[in-house]
Amino acid sequence: MRLLALAALLPLALPAAAQAQRTPARAPGSVLLLQVRDEQGRPLSDAQVVVAGVNKPGRSDAAGEAFINQIPEGNRLVELTRPGYGQVRLAADFAGRDTVRREVRMTPQPVELEGVVATSWGRSMRLRRNGFYDRQRRGMGAYMTSDRIELLHPLRTVDIFRYMRGFLVRQTSTGPIVVGTRGNGVSNADCMPTVYIDGTAMVSGSVKTQHDAVDMIRPDDLLAVEAYPGPATIPAEYNPLGSACGVILFWTRGGGTG
Repeated sequence: MRLLALAALLPLALPAAAQAQRTPARAPGSVLLLQVRDEQGRPLSDAQVVVAGVNKPGRSDAAGEAFINQIPEGNRLVELTRPGYGQVRLAADFAGRDTVRREVRMTPQPVELEGVVATSWGRSMRLRRNGFYDRQRRGMGAYMTSDRIELLHPLRTVDIFRYMRGFLVRQTSTGPIVVGTRGNGVSNADCMPTVYIDGTAMVSGSVKTQHDAVDMIRPDDLLAVEAYPGPATIPAEYNPLGSACGVILFWTRGGGTG
């Protein structure tokens, strides 16, 4: 009787076991789910989503949803672009196999003609509004605008810091990173400045986080770079935590700030 009972249950157990074997294991890393909307709250399709350190970008569908998986741990820059809309950048923390959900609104923006930049006295209006020229006039840090960057013709954005006082480029197993040449008793090897991109702060302290954030920016996308090597030189609004290793501010052509 026991054998008959087991034989009766076996056909029911086998499909469940087979189904479990066919169910793929979830890919390692975190997942990002974005709901992309326009300024009126309507779903916005065809917005490209790039996460720093992830090779494959995502794109929002007709419902405005974008999905990216296999995101490594850390605080990472998320960048959204769509023709006719202002670029959006935000920082998000990813840990383990968490699913991070965000709603992002994109604002229509007139498309600039190639080679045309709005200026005042030969200066970028965006940089004027962001206070770049006021800080440059005070001269507390090192500054570089797009015309100087074009003359240098760097292959990567990190190469700019080979020409900026108070900083140097150090090779790591992850890739090249920027370190300060001074700090409050901190060695050069560990003295990584805090990075801001269009006013958004990236969490410092991780070699991979800094490398991915800087490597994500193309040199030809930069309007200007300003860098402050020590705590006494950093503008107060960009040093809320009292960084001993300096601060780097990147201002890009598509940035939403200003």
